[in-house]
Amino acid sequence: MKDQDRLSLPTENLQVGLCNQVVDCATLTSVTLCPTFWAGLGGGLSVLLSAIGAGIGIGISGPAIAGAGVERPEVMFKTFIATILAEALAIYGLVVGLLSVFHITDTLTLAGSVRIFAGGLTMGAAALGAGFGIGTSGSALAAATAEKPEIFSRAVITLILAEALAIYALVTALLLVLQAK
Repeated sequence: MKDQDRLSLPTENLQVGLCNQVVDCATLTSVTLCPTFWAGLGGGLSVLLSAIGAGIGIGISGPAIAGAGVERPEVMFKTFIATILAEALAIYGLVVGLLSVFHITDTLTLAGSVRIFAGGLTMGAAALGAGFGIGTSGSALAAATAEKPEIFSRAVITLILAEALAIYALVTALLLVLQAK
């Protein structure tokens, strides 16, 4: 009778989970074994946390850039690079999130979905840290450049190093997501 009941279930929510067991992803009790849940959560965290990191970076550096532009209008566009680099964080998270969604198929295993989750979490968490670093170093860059414009080329190095953290995470996340099966 058990096999008869199992065969009569609608198959649209069934996926292969841990140890090749069929998991009904529509119930909350089996959602922790559902590959779609973990892969979707990873893609969502990548986009969400990267957007928050970009917002933090823009929110911290933006007022300082505006203040530097009021004091010295000619340095405004030079220091605007902090805003551009902060926005790139959201783009990195979106790329990882979209690739994660494209890898969610009926054949995705639990191990593959955990790879996607790890990639999304890696990208999102690194974008949060990089956003804070870009915001604070971009703010300092704007203040220093408004005071002494000739210091720009040396002061921009810290901004570039903060962005490099997100690029390292992007490479790691892409390797994880693209190897998910």
